[in-house]
Amino acid sequence: MSPERAREVEELRAQAKAVLPQRLAELAARYGFTYNKVRIKHNSSNWGSCSELGNINLNLNLMRVPEDLRDFVMLHELCHLKHLNHGPEFHALLESVCPDHRAKQRALKEYKLI
Repeated sequence: MSPERAREVEELRAQAKAVLPQRLAELAARYGFTYNKVRIKHNSSNWGSCSELGNINLNLNLMRVPEDLRDFVMLHELCHLKHLNHGPEFHALLESVCPDHRAKQRALKEYKLI
């Protein structure tokens, strides 16, 4: 990684740590989800993940996408707290908290992880 890219990643990490945990807490409270821990990661393959222990990982690259897409990713991961798969129950829950989730998922594909 070039020094410029490393600097960019560290700036994104600082921004993500300042913004994402608070927003996740707001969304969780609004929709009645409870999670264990939240971590900010620099993954190259996903925007977020949820573990069986109720831990949520969010990619620092979320700071590079519009706020509504960040919220979509966080809601997606919060829904995994109840359904650790992408089955019908998961999609029904996601639909209830994010009715336009399909459009947001398509829009998110326009962004690349760095």
